[in-house]
Amino acid sequence: MSDKDSEIEDKLIDLEIRLTHQEDHIQSLDDIIYKQDQLLSALLEKVKQMDEKLKSNGENNILSVEDESPPPHY
Repeated sequence: MSDKDSEIEDKLIDLEIRLTHQEDHIQSLDDIIYKQDQLLSALLEKVKQMDEKLKSNGENNILSVEDESPPPHY
């Protein structure tokens, strides 16, 4: 094998190694995105539930200004 062939083979091996690292990195980023999407969906559902609960309670839990007692520092 000539020096030129050896050099080409070394470059090819280096490129294969880089490609493998990039594929691993892309896969790990894809996993992170998937987990974040799942978390975001769960959080959005929780916010939706809380919003519905607040709306269902309506103004039943809100006292009028006249019924409110003054804060303790008064």
